[in-house]
Amino acid sequence: MKHTWVRASEQPWVRRASDWVRQVQDRYSPYLTDFLTPREQYLAESVAKGAGLHAEAFGGFDGAERVRLLLLPEPWPVAPEDFEIQALEVSALQGEFAHADVLGSLLGLGLKRPSLGDIVLVTPSQAYVFIAQPLVSYLRDTWSRVGRVVVHVREVDDIPELPPPPYEPKDIFVMSPRMDAVVAQACRMSRKEAQSLVASGRVELNHAEAPADAEVRPGDVLSVRGFGRVRVLETVGQSKSGRWMIRVGVLRSRR
Repeated sequence: MKHTWVRASEQPWVRRASDWVRQVQDRYSPYLTDFLTPREQYLAESVAKGAGLHAEAFGGFDGAERVRLLLLPEPWPVAPEDFEIQALEVSALQGEFAHADVLGSLLGLGLKRPSLGDIVLVTPSQAYVFIAQPLVSYLRDTWSRVGRVVVHVREVDDIPELPPPPYEPKDIFVMSPRMDAVVAQACRMSRKEAQSLVASGRVELNHAEAPADAEVRPGDVLSVRGFGRVRVLETVGQSKSGRWMIRVGVLRSRR
């Protein structure tokens, strides 16, 4: 079944979500997903809601951006342990690392991105990483470096309060919900500058290159190199003049 409310490129992924829904319906038992991006979460929750199912989301801490979904046949009570997420504290024995260094080291060990949740850098030498529980024993035996930095990794159950990414809420108005128009308004630059960034591959839509005329939708994340990220929260509607009002969150890169 083709859903007209998703992009053509997302149809295969939505079919996967539909398979999860059918499993829940056929077995009358929960289904736990991998870690999902905000857009994937939006799509999966939409499919589940359309089928009359209930969905709960959790990423290991309140405000996590990447979450696992628990699809339920009924709105049953759930607990954090139902999401099978383990927090790891990663500390440099000497030296410093960045978010990209931590992610790169994990992918270099053969892990897939869907098995990894948020990576929260607390200081340049300490981070918390949220992973699917089955990976714990493998990482315990193999993960000892982040780039050239030797690290100590330990499992933690009691984590300090971690702030969610500090997105600044903002309402923007555009003539069309094209990616270049949204980047221009959210990042306070000219349309020409935004188009140039897109053409040079410096803007990604949900972590992949996309054309300037790609239409943004709720849950999308735009990564703008040299600026930061723009998360599309809600398409509010159109004004009488035909301009679209879009609610976004803006996260500036640290300089």
